[in-house]
Amino acid sequence: MVEPILEARGLGVRMGMRRRFLRKDDKGHPILSNINFTMQPGEILALVGESGSGKTTLGRAIAGLTQIQAGSLLFQGQPIVHPGNVATIRTKDRAWYPRWRACRKDIQMIFQDPLSSLNPRRSIGQSLDVPLRNFGAATTVDELFDQVGLTPEFKDLYPHRISGGQRQRVGIARALASAPKLIIADEVVSGLDVSNQARILRLLLDLRDQRGLSVLFITHDLAVVRSLADRVLVVQRGKIREHGPVGRVFETPSHSYTRKLLRAAPSPEWDPDWLAETVKGPFAMDIENATVFVTGANRGIGARFIEALLLRGAAKVYAAARDVAALPDDPRVVKVALDITDADAVAKAATEASDVTLLINNAGFNSNTGALKNPHMEDARREMEVNYFGTLSMIRAFAPVLKANGGGAIVNMLSILSRVALPMMGTLCASKAASLSMTQAVRAELKAQGTKVFAVMPGAVDTDMSKDFPPPKLDPADVVRAALNGLETGDEEDIYPGDMAQGLRAGLEHDPKEVEAELASYLP
Repeated sequence: MVEPILEARGLGVRMGMRRRFLRKDDKGHPILSNINFTMQPGEILALVGESGSGKTTLGRAIAGLTQIQAGSLLFQGQPIVHPGNVATIRTKDRAWYPRWRACRKDIQMIFQDPLSSLNPRRSIGQSLDVPLRNFGAATTVDELFDQVGLTPEFKDLYPHRISGGQRQRVGIARALASAPKLIIADEVVSGLDVSNQARILRLLLDLRDQRGLSVLFITHDLAVVRSLADRVLVVQRGKIREHGPVGRVFETPSHSYTRKLLRAAPSPEWDPDWLAETVKGPFAMDIENATVFVTGANRGIGARFIEALLLRGAAKVYAAARDVAALPDDPRVVKVALDITDADAVAKAATEASDVTLLINNAGFNSNTGALKNPHMEDARREMEVNYFGTLSMIRAFAPVLKANGGGAIVNMLSILSRVALPMMGTLCASKAASLSMTQAVRAELKAQGTKVFAVMPGAVDTDMSKDFPPPKLDPADVVRAALNGLETGDEEDIYPGDMAQGLRAGLEHDPKEVEAELASYLP
């Protein structure tokens, strides 16, 4: 018989105030009473109950964050040792400390509110590096990012600059840093929308399958339990009222409290496929087997797009540029000589590329000048002609193609300058702002035919177009990775790669005037 990874025997927790003046201890109010259960290796065990039932207290007691007054906890057949256990504190055996560190390493907790559990003064990378160093782990921060589906650019971001779902992934990554055997997940999806919930749940399932992790999943959401857990414990007022396999407990509940919880569930009709169907967001687009048309494909971001699309399994890539000499020789790449300001050439390209399911508008022009600095109006006209009218011409020509092929998607490569005015690049900002407005307009118009329209707005990128922009600059490959990841997960239609873009986005939402003042420092 397989030895349980976790076992509770008569566990009890009380909380009360110490009567200091009477020099007596108040035994306190019982929070948990006579808790008994076992948990198997690789099992996902759900702990359910209403608010105040004692679910979180039990999780904290197992993690060593809440003092245990009665009973015992066994981990892999050995007593769990931590300073919160009264028996540990009173023991004369001084060898308890190394055993406690071993328990800390093997048992980790993911908290409900990742923002409050992350140090706001540390970047995401620093928050993950600390536990890695503390436990002497061989894993790197980048490897943790990869395991939880985050890209390297998150390393330098701070908690307030990322979304709730991304923060929860950081919390999971931090818990994984010590290579634990048991994870306690406390209401980790309660504050997320349905699509982000599904992604976090799928991540937990994948980690269980890949690492053999055991997960104690604390929740009040019965739909989540049914989709995720193997067994369930029902807790009421600090006592276990019912336990057993999820199917049996949900289909034939034996306790009145369990039946009450099931009746109170907002969605009594359970869809067993909801998790698989909602792992991707509402704007998701599959790259694998897609047929893609990329403009400006001969250099910078465009060249990196071609490489990344081929690596991700695109069936065919039309690589378009005015000069095709630098385009790669690959059986899946079709070279297209194209000037997007030539309407006839664009129409011809759309006719010949009638199998396209994804259009990436990357071609652009930057005169690198202020609105009043350049004496030649032609440069400003050229920026508007390429960045706005050229992109619009591509969309108008390819929209019928995408509709005929099931809807597909369009990606417009813009810039964070679409939302802010940088004095040294005034005319570029104007053309990009117009392009963002146009993107929003065509997004609304093409929604009816099922075509998704994305805007990608990075900060400064290390390309010729940004050669006069001060550092730091993003690697073009990082921009492409963020764009394609956003396209495949479908979280949002507006994608902001890089620390600068994320910071300006957050600043614009919080205090636009402060952003304007900061950008004014770029004035000569």
